[in-house]
Amino acid sequence: MLRLALASFIVLAGCSGGSRTAAPAGAPSTTAELSPALTPLAWWLGDWDADDGDGSEHWVAAAGAIYGVSLHGRTFEVMVIDDGDGPGRPDGVLRFFAMPNGARSVEFRQRTLGEHAATFANDEHDFPKTITYQLAPGRSGLDAVLGGGKEIAYRFKRGTRVAAPELEAADLAFAADTGKRGVDGWVAAFDPKGGMMRRAGRVEYAAIAEVMKPTLSAGRLDWAPIASGKVGDLGFTVGKATFTGARPEDGWRSTYVTIWHRQPDGAWKVLFDTGRPVQEP
Repeated sequence: MLRLALASFIVLAGCSGGSRTAAPAGAPSTTAELSPALTPLAWWLGDWDADDGDGSEHWVAAAGAIYGVSLHGRTFEVMVIDDGDGPGRPDGVLRFFAMPNGARSVEFRQRTLGEHAATFANDEHDFPKTITYQLAPGRSGLDAVLGGGKEIAYRFKRGTRVAAPELEAADLAFAADTGKRGVDGWVAAFDPKGGMMRRAGRVEYAAIAEVMKPTLSAGRLDWAPIASGKVGDLGFTVGKATFTGARPEDGWRSTYVTIWHRQPDGAWKVLFDTGRPVQEP
């Protein structure tokens, strides 16, 4: 889990306990987590299975951000939609960040927003230049179209997701060990091939301790998951975090998504972690 430390723009994580089974896509209970700018995207929330049975996408709202996780065999993609750039008040500009296999973060900005459709664009990106999601006729499914020189379409039907209590437990154990041992506890939770995404780019395993030590030495970071799921040896948690510094003004809140990888011994380790600050008034 990556929690975004406001002072250094490190993307940090958090977690909140309790297993649960996901509600159907767009369930009303999830919309309370959406900011006014993100509320028109409530139709997008939920769990979606590829029509061809190969892969799934899971979209979860958390305190002003929407996290998307695509699980496809041994690969994953993390996607984030929010309406603010860093800490502070939201600016109402919707941004879509794509991180295929946690390799990089590409930003797309809102181009069009319809009743049940949204297009994000980045004209400088090689491919895709546009990403469009829209509900299928009759709200029976979800269509995703990548555009820009060519067009690739994906079709999803409404799916279900069973919570992964073992991942929520691993997430909470990660938080407890970090609270007890600081940066050593943080690093111990990561897969040797794991990494984090921060504002400046991806942080590989070897650099995690150096990046996280200033934050974890300056206060206490607590988190807990609000959603989880898994497919095979990959899974995810989405949650909320709170940082408590020496002074009240040093505190901040964030949300996160963590990708977990099952190890040969059956334990789960962090393969990727990223998050967003909660935009405060």
